[in-house]
Order: sequence, then C-alpha cells, then structure tokens
Amino acid sequence: MRTRGAGLSISIPLIAAIVIGVLFFACSKQTKPSPPTNKQSPVIHAFLNNILQDWEGQKDFSAEFEKLTGTKLQITQPPHQNYMERVFLSLSSDMVPDIIEVLPEYLPRLIQTGTIIPLDSFISKSSNLQSVDSRFLDPLRNPDGQLYAFPARDGGGCITYIRQDWLDNLGLPIPETWAELVRVMEAFTFDDPDGNGINDSYGYTDVAAASQDWYNRLIFGEGRVEIYWDEPEGRWVDGLTRPATQAALIRLKELYDRGIIDPAIPTNTTYAARTKFINGQAGIFTYWANHWARNLQDRTEAASSPAARILPLPAPRGVRYIRRIPPVLVISAAATDPAFVFEHMIDRQYDKGPVQTLFTLGVKGIHWDLKDGRISFLPNPLDPFQADYTKAYVPPGSQINDWELPLELDPLVGKALEIFRRNPSEDRQKWGGEFFSQYHQEIEQVLKPDIMSSYLAGDRDLTEAMELYRREAARLYLDEILNELNGS
Repeated sequence: MRTRGAGLSISIPLIAAIVIGVLFFACSKQTKPSPPTNKQSPVIHAFLNNILQDWEGQKDFSAEFEKLTGTKLQITQPPHQNYMERVFLSLSSDMVPDIIEVLPEYLPRLIQTGTIIPLDSFISKSSNLQSVDSRFLDPLRNPDGQLYAFPARDGGGCITYIRQDWLDNLGLPIPETWAELVRVMEAFTFDDPDGNGINDSYGYTDVAAASQDWYNRLIFGEGRVEIYWDEPEGRWVDGLTRPATQAALIRLKELYDRGIIDPAIPTNTTYAARTKFINGQAGIFTYWANHWARNLQDRTEAASSPAARILPLPAPRGVRYIRRIPPVLVISAAATDPAFVFEHMIDRQYDKGPVQTLFTLGVKGIHWDLKDGRISFLPNPLDPFQADYTKAYVPPGSQINDWELPLELDPLVGKALEIFRRNPSEDRQKWGGEFFSQYHQEIEQVLKPDIMSSYLAGDRDLTEAMELYRREAARLYLDEILNELNGS
C-alpha cells in the first residue's frame, strides 16, 4: 500500500523495511571522499525538500552559497511526493548525505538507530543562534532534553482561502457561520459563480478523504482525525474515534452526498486539490499561510480568470487553525566534519546578513532585485503561470530569529499570517518508540484515509466504519503507540 495525503506518497512497507533493517548500520558507513586539497572547495551534501527547484534557479543558489561561504553545496532534491522514501534509501547507500531535511515524525527512529547526532554542543557555541526564539527549539528536545534537529523554519500552518470574486459575482457575504458556509458551497456548486454558463465547479475541496488535520479545519472544527495531544486531558489520544470527530464526519458526509464538495476528496493529493482550486474547479481550499497565499493568487489569476481574487478566511467560530512542528534539519552520523556542516548550513543561515538573505530571498538579480530602493521578487521566466519568485528556502515571514526582513512583506501573505497567528492550536512533537516508528505512519496515512473514504463512498455506515477501524488499528498496535507516547 501507499500513503495518500499531505502531498507525500510513501511506500509504507518499503520505509518500514529500510527503517527497521538498514538504519542500524547505515550510520557506520564512511561516505565522504578524502579531505579536499587546497585547490578545492570543501563540499557539503544536503538532502533538501523545500529548496528552490532546478527550474527555479537552484544552481544559481548553490553558486551564490559557494561565493559567500567558500563551500560547495551539493543539493539532492527528490520529488516531493516520495521525498522521505528517498531519504531512507539514501541512508542505506554508499553516499549518506551530510545534512538532511526530514519530517519531525521520523526523529524518534533516526535517534534510536544512531543515524543522526545531537546538536547541543554546536548550538551552545554559536553567536548567531542566540537570536533564535527558544519556542521553536524547545518542542524539538527529546525526552532526555537533547536537540537532534534544528527547525528549518517557523512551522506555520494552513488557513482557508475563498474566491472573493465568486462571492462578489453572486452577491454573497463572507461566511461566518456554518449555515452561511453551506450556503456559499451550494452557490459555488449550482449558481455558476464564474459566469461561464456551466455548473462546473464545487464549493470546497480537500485531500486524502479529509484525513489530514492541517487541511480539514473548516469542516472538522474541534474534531481531530489524527493522534494529538489533548490539553484538557493531559495525554495523547486518537482523534478519529472522539465524539467531535464523529460529528464532523457526519457533516462531511452530508456535504458529500449533496454534491456540493469535490467528489474526488477521497483520492485527492495536495497537488490535485491545489490544482483544482487554481483552475477554478473549487472555490474554497485550505492551504499554507505563507508565500503560498501569493502563489495561489497569481496562479489562480493566470489559470482561472484575470478577475480572480482569493481571500484568506478567518477561522470560523469554534475553529482553530493548527501550528505544526516544522520540517527539521539533521546532521548524519556519517558526516566527516559535523561541526563544519553545522556552521555552514545551520549557523550561517542566521547571520542576519548575506547568507540569511540568500536562504530567504535567493540570489540578487535572479530571484530578487532593487526597484526604486525597495527589494522586490522577480518573475521566474520558466514558471508556467509567469509568476514571481516568492522564496528560496525559508519563506519571508517564517524566519525563527529576530532578523528584520529586508523587504516589505507581500500584503496578501501578511494578511494570511495575521489570520493564522490570531489563536492557533499548537501541535506537539511525538516521541514514540518501536511501535510508533513502525506503525504510526500506516495508521495515519493509509488506514484512516481508507476508512474515511469507504464511509464517504457509502460502502459502510459510520458504525461499521468505526468498528473496522478499531479492529485494524488494534492490528497495527494503536494502543501500544499511545502507551509509548504517554510514557506508560
């Protein structure tokens, strides 16, 4: 089976096999060539997910990095949809990367197997990192208090975007209540919001049967599908079987049966759902509150209509968006000189100067330039939507130190961030053991979407779906996972 959702496609059996069987010895490999001669620049091999892609000027970024630091940066960037699968394959190869961007849920296994090293001694010696806000570091400390990972950025989160021009075309106000929201979804489906004479759009789209809590807030409200930390109870709980989630599933099913939300929600990836919003096939979509606000606007305007206007939607009453634990940077135990890797790839990112500017904005004259004394992003000539660049690695507004951003934040991005930061629910890092490492991803990314898809499709009623879920979750050691997370 393969996972669905969150824009990530991972072969669970393959990753399990690699993680369980290979990582125990991968860290012992001597993977680096001999130290460079004086005529060569030292080389750092980085496995990165969210960096500029080749068609966005990645080679220009690496060249500028070498110019600023005297160090060659060799970037490996696998396809986003199977990024973590490729990470684990690389860890079993003869060329283990020096530094790797990983999703935080994989930290327990990487630490347990000795694949990555603690960073505390490097952090304590850094003057640049004294400006990093501790609230971004503390959630990443393992139960022993050590830091094996450094946040790649402010994790941020998702908010809901709505087609303002469609609301205007239909004379509808911004929805603030559930009843108003349903009315808007109906109108976006049946009242020809784009004026093309065809009812060819839906009110709302989502991903992986709405099983991903970052994306499903609009309909699920207080309900959580995933395993999460319940603050009032002071413990980790499984969200799918909770009463608030059951009520949300009933709401979702009613919308699905009425035909006012995207019928492909059960199988949508983030790419598919995002593309439908951009192409004018859906009028409401929840996505990242960062540079993606500008990306969505520019792409929707180019692909759907020059009159397209997207609006960041405040969280409806009783709803809180979720601030995630961010992707993190880890240093491999196979790195020949981890102190050097840390200094150049983590510490210098926070110099509040040319290197932090590079990791945020990119290369002057290629990704950005000065116009009338102000920094502005430049158009990407290879972008299919003829859109401007919006970030290099760290999105503007997502820095974790007290650096004063050298450009004026895009007003649409600023609005999205302001709405998100009003009152988000804070995710917590999951520190599980063997059962967590082996089975958590299969429960969250395979079992839950499958169960929810079968319920939406009418293959099972809610009671039958939950009975099947409990049986299959027990087979995948859900109780043991919760016991590990809760330290019992």
